[in-house]
Amino acid sequence: MFSFFKRPKPNGFAFQPRFYDQAKEEREMRLAKYRKQGEDASEGNIEVTKDRIRSGFRSRSRTSYFSTKEQDRKSNFRILVIICILGLLAYMMLSSDKILNFVSMFSDNS
Repeated sequence: MFSFFKRPKPNGFAFQPRFYDQAKEEREMRLAKYRKQGEDASEGNIEVTKDRIRSGFRSRSRTSYFSTKEQDRKSNFRILVIICILGLLAYMMLSSDKILNFVSMFSDNS
């Protein structure tokens, strides 16, 4: 179609994804950790401690996803069971004559 103004063309991008090898990185970190343990300098011991803490956080984050998913499923099931039990109790209480007799007993005295 004919127009008076030029429309801007969409900007492209030249994104080149990098390959990330997690196993290789973990292997290199373990090798570096063991090399640092061989050193007797106190700075090396601090770095080893930092790396150990860092690797502990990584291992927890990987496994915690599945364990929290399972815990959520169990928690949702418990809540469903509790709601069903409470609903059944409420139905039994409201359908029985004892509640009506109890309420009528207080309403007759006043």
